Amino acid sequence: MEDDVFIDRIKAKIERLTGCEIHLELDSDNGSRLEIEADADVPRVVIGSDVLRYAGFARLAVEYAVASIRRG
Repeated sequence: MEDDVFIDRIKAKIERLTGCEIHLELDSDNGSRLEIEADADVPRVVIGSDVLRYAGFARLAVEYAVASIRRG
């Protein structure tokens, strides 16, 4: 699967599970970064580029983003 398709699927999954639109950014400088700004009008999710190499990190990032956005 192409990287951009995988990132689009992550975004779609987070939006589906939270019921709201998000702004998703991929940080290519800090591969392990995971940052959520859940209190914005459109929640901002920044995920490090390691999600493209490690499936476990991708799963964790999705679960953490969803939980954070749901809690606000």
